[in-house]
Amino acid sequence: MLLREPTVRNLTVHYDLRFLGETEQDEPLFLRAGGSSYPLVRHSIHSLSESGFLSEPDDRHPTHYCVSVPHDSSKVQLIRVYGAPDHQAIPTLKAAAISTSTSGKVFSSADTAKSILFLNPSITVLTPDHSDTVLNHMDDSDELRQMVYMLEQLKDGWNTPTIIKDESGQPVLDKAGKPFYTYELHPYLLNLTAGAAAGIKSKIYSDATLRGVRWNVQPGISHIKADQENPAVKAVNQGGYHYNLKDGGPQYGVSVAVEKLTDSFELDLKVTNSFIRHMSVYATFYKGDGVTPIEMNSDALLALLRGENLLEVKEWMEAFGEAEQLLLGTKSLKFIGNVSSEGTFLGIPVTEASSLFSFQLPAADPIGKLRLSIGSLGNGNSHSDADPSAAWIGIGATSLMELVIPTVSLIMTVGTESSKMFDTLFKKVKFIAPTVYSIYTIVKDIIDDSSNTGNDVKNMIASLADRIVTTLLTGSEFAAELAAILSAEEVEEAIPVVGWGLKALALEGTVAQLAQTVGEVIASPRVVDFELTVTMDASISLIAAADDGQQPEFAATAAYYIVTAQYSDNTTRTYRGEILDPKEASLSFELKDVPVGGKVIFLAAVYSKEGWLVGGGKSEQLDNLLTPGKEQLIATVNVKQMLYPLNEQTTYQHSQLLVQQDCQYTWQHTAEAPSETAENLGTGGSGHVLESLAGLTLNSNMGLLGYAWQASGMNIPPIDGDNGDNLQLFAFKNIAYGPNPNAGVMNTPKGYNKAPLLAYPQLGAESGAAEYFYLDPTGDSTNGYHLRRIKPINDPSVPQNSPDREFDLSSGESWGRFNLLPASMAYHSNGYVVAVNPAYPVMQILRIPSSSQPDDQAPWAMITLGPGTREGLLQQPELVAIAPNQTVYVLEKGNRRIQAFSRGGHPVAAFTDPAHPYWINLVNHDTAQDVNYLAMSVEIQGHIYVLSQYGNGYDADQYYLDIYTPAGSHLVTQRGLVAASMAVDLWRNLYTLNFQQITSPTGSTEPSVSEWTPSTPRKDGIQ
Repeated sequence: MLLREPTVRNLTVHYDLRFLGETEQDEPLFLRAGGSSYPLVRHSIHSLSESGFLSEPDDRHPTHYCVSVPHDSSKVQLIRVYGAPDHQAIPTLKAAAISTSTSGKVFSSADTAKSILFLNPSITVLTPDHSDTVLNHMDDSDELRQMVYMLEQLKDGWNTPTIIKDESGQPVLDKAGKPFYTYELHPYLLNLTAGAAAGIKSKIYSDATLRGVRWNVQPGISHIKADQENPAVKAVNQGGYHYNLKDGGPQYGVSVAVEKLTDSFELDLKVTNSFIRHMSVYATFYKGDGVTPIEMNSDALLALLRGENLLEVKEWMEAFGEAEQLLLGTKSLKFIGNVSSEGTFLGIPVTEASSLFSFQLPAADPIGKLRLSIGSLGNGNSHSDADPSAAWIGIGATSLMELVIPTVSLIMTVGTESSKMFDTLFKKVKFIAPTVYSIYTIVKDIIDDSSNTGNDVKNMIASLADRIVTTLLTGSEFAAELAAILSAEEVEEAIPVVGWGLKALALEGTVAQLAQTVGEVIASPRVVDFELTVTMDASISLIAAADDGQQPEFAATAAYYIVTAQYSDNTTRTYRGEILDPKEASLSFELKDVPVGGKVIFLAAVYSKEGWLVGGGKSEQLDNLLTPGKEQLIATVNVKQMLYPLNEQTTYQHSQLLVQQDCQYTWQHTAEAPSETAENLGTGGSGHVLESLAGLTLNSNMGLLGYAWQASGMNIPPIDGDNGDNLQLFAFKNIAYGPNPNAGVMNTPKGYNKAPLLAYPQLGAESGAAEYFYLDPTGDSTNGYHLRRIKPINDPSVPQNSPDREFDLSSGESWGRFNLLPASMAYHSNGYVVAVNPAYPVMQILRIPSSSQPDDQAPWAMITLGPGTREGLLQQPELVAIAPNQTVYVLEKGNRRIQAFSRGGHPVAAFTDPAHPYWINLVNHDTAQDVNYLAMSVEIQGHIYVLSQYGNGYDADQYYLDIYTPAGSHLVTQRGLVAASMAVDLWRNLYTLNFQQITSPTGSTEPSVSEWTPSTPRKDGIQ
């Protein structure tokens, strides 16, 4: 960090302190670096040129400089410039900068701004080359310029020396009897760090050179290919029990894999963590019923542990002493070890912490389930019944390792050669355990506070920062022990500025900031649960349906089948099998070692060798349970022949239109599609005017279409008023897409001022199940936008004026809530709703609880991902759709792509292009016009349908339907398919929400709906 590197050993550092304002000529200034102080000298051009470091005048010349400062280019450090003491006898802090190996540097106020940002624990790196990369990403940003401007305006007031006081208001004194102090950043300056950090992180978290240094990616798993699954878990010989993981993840940066399970019930589980945090791992064993937890004392637990886990847990028990009962679990929840992030610690290579957990399963009564609860700093839990005590050691270890140590390392000049030191630190239980206990005692109340359990964790982390600084770091025993480990003299020197990074991180904990930045640790759940459960085999038979009284057989061109097993609380399985003789009336296969529990639907699709869909069917929804006396789940799927291929020549043809006739809905068969476009939408006023269209969804199991729109003349009151005759309100409704659309009709009795959204599963339970939801748009970001239940019907015997045909819009009971108003959302069969909004580069993931909750107690959606261009990050996510195999697809307008994810927010390598297997690039039909992506849907094989509108949408030629193959290549474009939204059913029938205005049987204004079918081949297979 030099103006020019001299030839002598002692290097000279120059500082530009122009922003300090009217500094007196004789005011003493000194530089603090590496534990030593050096006087700063006011320079002149003459004095610098004599020293040989400035050959000619420069308008960026420094105001001060100092000489003979030892500098190790292998280390990154925070250097500070101090002035005279203030009235409290505290040295005034004039400037700061991050010193790296880069030479030719004149420091300015921008470097002070950068140093404040660099101390944010989610930005810091400790290696010189990588730190320069991070600092360079801060250049040329509006956010940094705002901070520089604020520094220059505040002058010496950019920070305030503040004495640390205890709870009684008395100064906390060091070993010399002097008060500890901090430099509190001015609130205006501190607040600017939030936006600046978001912009910087969007760059550094997309920088490929910082992979494994500042960020990692764990590829997600959306489904398991059962025919290719590694059979790591086999039958064991005690009672015929089998075990397997319900869902090994990754979820929120952590995954679990079964490494070994022997016939004697010795189990090895590998836990992998890709976020920069430390996590504590706890285990709960359940009896054979899978419900009753097994209680055990410490001796019983130690008898089960093996290898390093046994030694580690013993160390923690000894280090905690009497505190063991508080932090090492309960009667049934037992601490079994820790895991840290892999590979590097903020750029410094470290050996992977022990992440293999070895133990003997209780054998006296074979267990029905093993739950691993893995915890750390975060906001809420992945499951509503997760035990928060599993997070305490992870919270304490993360607070120490990832929040405190980086700043201390920068102050104390801990370099890259210190990897062995960090390895030692991570495993030094006798130091970490008492520190974790100290953190537990000083922050337990703020983390247990119910007001800190939502997504907005700013106050929690800010309080955590204050208490760590004022209570933990000022403790003489802690400081002495940490100094010995770091081979440093005065760890207390870091205390005045540690709070900068922690307070900046706290600002990222606001909902608004989580919506704009890469949250990672603070956006993750405090506890993530994984379950190893008893498994069973499932036998599935595909039965060919008879066609027109003929002999039952599969299509003559049938070559292979894919069966998708959609589980309600388990990872989806897919199985592919060959069809050797299509004239066979049935085929059977087995899924091995599928975890027991929840419900399952089997979805079968039959394909020709060209990949054409030539048959399909689905089973009833079944209880995924062991039946007394049987060791297999038996399921059958009736398969009907189909002739809907997709290739480059495929076009969709209009088939039928929803119309109102004689006060009833009916399907009018017509090849002529409605001609109305966006130009036909009204702009308000009285009468009957269709204003806007808000989306369409479908459910194949009940044969329902749901859609929302805005209009005047709705003949319904607003939900927040009494008279809505001429108001422009949003409403939604259901119809059946079978022969009788009236069988599924449901209407809204009141209208909304914002668009409600619908989330229906592609497949779902029968009427009355809780898988059908609508988003209540009357909420706000503070109290949440609530997900409310729909009880759909599809029954022609129910009268059209029956109260059962009205959606229940009452509030008070919620199935979850979102901080950010979703613009698109989709239902995941594992019991999640995933939502996006193009205004926020994040994905919201809401796990549906087992029952509804009062509005003020409903669980919050997790806010994941963040802005960027690499896999796992987003820009302007406009649409979300979920495939039958449960892959989550997000269409990003900003990155012009469709990216694949698991329901845990991890990118999935779903596509075949080795250059970018996690996404496919969207075709662009007109670079001169803005594009509006209207809808995205996925059919049974995985073809992705995208409906887009270019320009104002007034001309039919501005509408495009694009179809992408499951592998990710663009298959076909159909121009002129005019619609405001669309959805594809499992068998490739296309339904559209039209700009055409119709009148309902009750006289309300609403849009029409159409069905489109793909072109079919001749019987010889040629189109």
